Amino acid sequence: MKYLIRKAQIEDISKIVAIYNSNSKFLQHHAGYECVSTEWIAEELQSMKASGFSSCVILEESSPKVIGIIEYQMAETAYLSLLMLDYELQGKGIGQEIYKLFEEKAKQNHCGNIRIDVVNDYFPNVVGFWKSRDLQLWKTFR
Repeated sequence: MKYLIRKAQIEDISKIVAIYNSNSKFLQHHAGYECVSTEWIAEELQSMKASGFSSCVILEESSPKVIGIIEYQMAETAYLSLLMLDYELQGKGIGQEIYKLFEEKAKQNHCGNIRIDVVNDYFPNVVGFWKSRDLQLWKTFR
């Protein structure tokens, strides 16, 4: 299946809320919340934009269904801040395909490196996923 990445729009907020809330362990470990609201997502999107990040949704090419979120910043080093799929879609190879799209976008923007911050204390294979993309662990924070 093919996927598209496009800028998040106001109409996407309820879908983004559902994706965040489907990843409850991430929310608990990363943000300290059980769930998020439309207001929280709207503020998060504004905050990311003010910090120079692009907040985008991930779609199946064949339908308008939003299946994930990706937030990034393109500079000399591309910074992938968030890649989140609906929890039910994880572990099916979709994240690999989306990361390839992001990597191509970074190359098109002449980025020399890619930086990724990973919340690694909630899902056992999250670091392994990134290492399998030939990324190196640089630093671990607790």
